[in-house]
This record gives sequence, structure tokens and C-alpha cells, in this order.
Amino acid sequence: MNLKDTLGKIVGWAKTFPETRTDEMVQLVQIGIDRGWYLNEVFIFAIYRDFQEGDDLDCFLQEQILSEWDAYWTMITSLSPDRENLLTEAKMAFENKLYGAAIHMYFSQADGIFYDKFGKNLFTYRGKRAKDAFGGHLTDFIVRDSWDSLIDQFKDTSIFRRMYNEVYKEGFSVTNTDLVKETDSIPNEQGLVIPNRHGVLHGIHKNYGNKLNSLKCLSLLLFVVYAINGGKTHDST
Repeated sequence: MNLKDTLGKIVGWAKTFPETRTDEMVQLVQIGIDRGWYLNEVFIFAIYRDFQEGDDLDCFLQEQILSEWDAYWTMITSLSPDRENLLTEAKMAFENKLYGAAIHMYFSQADGIFYDKFGKNLFTYRGKRAKDAFGGHLTDFIVRDSWDSLIDQFKDTSIFRRMYNEVYKEGFSVTNTDLVKETDSIPNEQGLVIPNRHGVLHGIHKNYGNKLNSLKCLSLLLFVVYAINGGKTHDST
């Protein structure tokens, strides 16, 4: 199933998704972050649909990204066309196995795309300002455009309100993750589950440039894009 088909099925999936399971989704997002992955709605859908006991999460999520590699980049670029040149470089860096360079660009573009929307940096105060900015965005986000007709089907908007208010906001609660830890508190970068943004961009760390870390950092960029753009991501693949 390609990315466009998957996105189309998410709406039908959400219509029949038990409200109580949203709590499980929040926990799933936290499990992902604990492993260095930021789970957007497509990843969550794929995990519920395809992930089997005994599967390796790192391998599973790598396959999720690489199997629709071009489609993801088409979506990101179409939603941030003024960043096309930089995003193209970011994509090419990975394709040419320049994983360190790719990580630098994924961090900067996630930050920049967030700034374009809110006028605030994604990583300031270890993500606290980003969490607050996104939280203020949620009220408008769930009642606009293509979501209106769907929300009307739920008298208390339970599924979509909880999906976006709790699941995505959980992902923006980045204040205790390896991504934004104060570098002085990291005794050994080899123990990090995801590269530390400060350690990378300020040249403190040296051993982060590999394929797995690059894809984890791309998952952060995808998370920001999906969280901010919502239904627009469905129309961009």
C-alpha cells in the first residue's frame, strides 16, 4: 500500500477507532520517543495495522520511511515550497550516505518549518515554548477545513480532539528527551537514542552520523510537518 492510499484510509480508521485507545496512542508516542522515533499518524496507523510481536521497531520504522521515500519528500516540499532547495539538499545528503549532513539539515528544517508557522523556535527552552505554541494551535486546527465534516460526526469531537490534543502534544513534550538534553549532562553520546541537537549543531558530538540516526531525525521533521499541516498532508502526495 502506498503512502497516498494509507493517508486516505486513516480517516476511515479514525471513524471506528475506540476513544479509549487514544490513551494507548499517547503511550505509543512516548515509547517511540524513548527509542528515538517521533511517530506521526501514518506511523501509528502502520504500527496498529502491521507491527507484529517480535518485530524490531527500528527496522519497521526504517522500512516505513524508505518504502515511500520520494512520496514523503514530495509532501514536505509541496507544503514548504520556499524551502525546496534546502529540502532537496537534505534529501540528497541521505541518498549519498552523507548522514551527518542530513541530520544537520533535518534539525534545521524542522526548526525552520515550526518557526514559519509560529514565529518561535522548536528547540527553545528544551521545547517548552514549542509545546505551548502548538497547544494554542490545536483549538483552531481541529475545527477547520476538511476536518469539519468529520468532527460533526462526533458530538464531543472525542476522537479527533484527543488524537491531536493528546497524541501530537505528547510528541512536543520534548523537555526530557535525548534530543534536547543539556549537552553537559551527557557523559557518552553513544548512549543516546537520538542525536542531541545541541551536541550536533555546535560540533560537540562526533559519532552520530549513521543511517539509523538520520532516519530518526527525519521522523522528527515529518512529525512537525504532519502536526502543523494536518489534512493538507493528505492532499500533497
